Amino acid sequence: MELTLPQIEGKVREFATIMHAPLDLIPTFGYSKESGLPHVEISDRKYHLVVSENGQQISRETTEDPDELLFMIMHTISLSMACERIESHTNYESLRMRLFQAQKNIISKINLSYMYRIKQKHDGMRTELMVS
Repeated sequence: MELTLPQIEGKVREFATIMHAPLDLIPTFGYSKESGLPHVEISDRKYHLVVSENGQQISRETTEDPDELLFMIMHTISLSMACERIESHTNYESLRMRLFQAQKNIISKINLSYMYRIKQKHDGMRTELMVS
């Protein structure tokens, strides 16, 4: 099922309300503030989450799946929220674990499958760190 920009924005705002996300973390839809805040574009039946700053594109993630787009947006918002909640510790590993747990707790409020996907990402990062 395809979603329009207003439909995507509605879902993001609904999820953000449930997660108690600050409004300044919500991306823009159809335009960029050029401030490093992500924005959402739709072109050629593809959804794009783009980060631009001062006229320079920093990143672009593209998907054809609207649920994947919602996941990418909420992943970004929940990670920013988790960073704000976690106090700085000298023990980097402890900080990372607390950060990851906070992010999973935040995003679990809107979608348990998103939480499990984030857990898989975190487990994969831990494995990569142990191997290298």
